Amino acid sequence: MEFEKLHVFFRRVSTKGQDIATQEAADLSYRESLNPDEVMIINENAVSANKKSINDRPEMQKIISLIKEDKVDTIYAFDRTRLFRDFYDGMEFTDLVLKHEVKIVFTSVGNGHLPASDNIFMEGLLSLFSDIEGKNIARRSGETRRRYPPQLLGYRNDKETKKYSKDSDKKEVIEQFFSALTEINTIDELHSLIKTFQKDLKCKSEMSLINMARNPFYAGHDLVKGINKLRHVDPYLSLETFDQLQKAKDELFKAYVNTMEQINVLVKLFSPTCGYCKKTLNYRQENTSVYGFFICSNKAHRKVKVKIPIIELQKIVEQVFQEVANKLDYKKLCSHSLESFKNIKRQTESEISIIELQIKEFMEEFLLGSNQYSEDWKMDPRYKKANHLKEEKQQLVNNLSQKEMLLENNKDIAQIVEKYLNNRSRVSLPLLYSLIIKQLIIYEQGLDIEVFAFDYLQNMQTELIYEGDESAWI
Repeated sequence: MEFEKLHVFFRRVSTKGQDIATQEAADLSYRESLNPDEVMIINENAVSANKKSINDRPEMQKIISLIKEDKVDTIYAFDRTRLFRDFYDGMEFTDLVLKHEVKIVFTSVGNGHLPASDNIFMEGLLSLFSDIEGKNIARRSGETRRRYPPQLLGYRNDKETKKYSKDSDKKEVIEQFFSALTEINTIDELHSLIKTFQKDLKCKSEMSLINMARNPFYAGHDLVKGINKLRHVDPYLSLETFDQLQKAKDELFKAYVNTMEQINVLVKLFSPTCGYCKKTLNYRQENTSVYGFFICSNKAHRKVKVKIPIIELQKIVEQVFQEVANKLDYKKLCSHSLESFKNIKRQTESEISIIELQIKEFMEEFLLGSNQYSEDWKMDPRYKKANHLKEEKQQLVNNLSQKEMLLENNKDIAQIVEKYLNNRSRVSLPLLYSLIIKQLIIYEQGLDIEVFAFDYLQNMQTELIYEGDESAWI
């Protein structure tokens, strides 16, 4: 029996409180006219097309896979916004359905929504308008949250009057915090200050206090678009004082946030174990330094102190990377190819994402700034640039496919890995770590590093001496 293509009914709601029943009712007549075996229903519940990209929407990925396999006849959706809000995602999807001759039916046509067409220019404009509408919705929601946050440290919200008054229990401490911020000059000083007030204000996260320091709400203003005074807010400091604080400390705040993000990455990445009890070491922050340390708190070996600063561990790992890069026998590493490819793929997909954003910007400029009735619209430099970027993207996709073939066939992996290690040893620590380091085992006076594919290292020392600030690690 010949395979019949599917009729896919797709519905999406953005939040848990929304009801999908309206979309079900709109496509009912279409479903009733079809053989049940041909019908596939896919619902996306509590999925915002504004906030999630196409790669983060598994149900939409399922539809795309079916289309690429030529298994879809028609897709039914309430309107364009149910499929996509993002302009570039919408255009990529339009290209795909046209290529595979898939029909699109909007079940709300007749309620102000235009039917789908194969006019790529028109679909581009409609996708752009949908993108703009979605961003306006997000903007309005964000503006409301900025001016009327559900809850904010140091404030009490009167829901009837919508006025924000200072929390008497925290008022004095917060005023002291803003005053103390003017006296600090280094990341470590800022960290020490935050740890002190974090305890006094009972904050779970350091970022809560950084966000407080950078939030003009505490000065009774919204500064996203101009200077807007919030008359329903009792400010902790004047706008002038707030501006002076930002000008003096903004770079310090940014440096602190970036440093904390890097540390969080390292903590999750390293996750070292104790050489005595085999348990994962805990990470502890210093009160006087932004950089903390790993330590084993198991009382079973209390006489043995298992502790290493995170910054020292990072330097040791980087030293191991350099040694491995110099000693690795790439020909024997072919059995490690599949794992290597997954990481290479992640890097390439990141580059593709950047190109996709650039394409989106050029296409937006082209669609808004071009005369659609012009006969030579294809000669527009913005249109040409977007097409050129699409070619670059396709080249990356093709290169990735070629690498996959090489890796799966265990061919030429030596050149790929060697080039990657030599060029990016200081750039992509998480990637190199996943490729090389299997386990970190910490002892009182040293550590063991278990390396993936250790059998493939030529003439490599089994002991490396690292001279740290306080001790030597072997």
